[in-house]
Amino acid sequence: MSLFTTDSSNVFGTGVQEAGSYNVKIVKAEAGKAKNSGRETLTLDYQVLDGKYAGGEIRYQTMTWIDDDSEKLKQSIRRFNTLVVALGVGDGVTIESIPQLAKSVLNKELTVDVDWGDPNNKGNVYLEVRGYHLLDPEGSKPNGIKRSDSQSNKQHNGGFNNASTGTPTTPTADPFAGSGSGDTVDISDSDLPF
Repeated sequence: MSLFTTDSSNVFGTGVQEAGSYNVKIVKAEAGKAKNSGRETLTLDYQVLDGKYAGGEIRYQTMTWIDDDSEKLKQSIRRFNTLVVALGVGDGVTIESIPQLAKSVLNKELTVDVDWGDPNNKGNVYLEVRGYHLLDPEGSKPNGIKRSDSQSNKQHNGGFNNASTGTPTTPTADPFAGSGSGDTVDISDSDLPF
């Protein structure tokens, strides 16, 4: 009996590879404080509900509550209110605190617009949420804009990269076919990537 059969739809770390508009569920919502300023923050992770990236995650969107002056307070209210209204919350609902908001938005569904952000201090580029809308009945709409190779994060393939070039090997239908050893494959410890 075999141990398992590989299945590309049964993997961890499925990611979204294109900018666009996605129907998502908020799978993580944490209230916290910004390290440098001490301001209150709301950090959200989303999981795509439909389309070719269903199950993929858009992670680490951090919203910061800034109330240093009246203009910044108005902007913070508008930013957080936009999220809440996109979740279908009607007028007149009072939000008491960021922790209350975090508990309230968890597992809620909406549509987010995402685009590629600027490179971080390590040169990595990630998707950033740029807008919120009520859930789109027509489904997610990737726009075809992928992270360019020059902006690509250092990616590894679980130790299965081509050792000489660092690029993933191209899969074949059955990489063990024609091995000449029948139904068994002998792999020495030195051939394993771990």
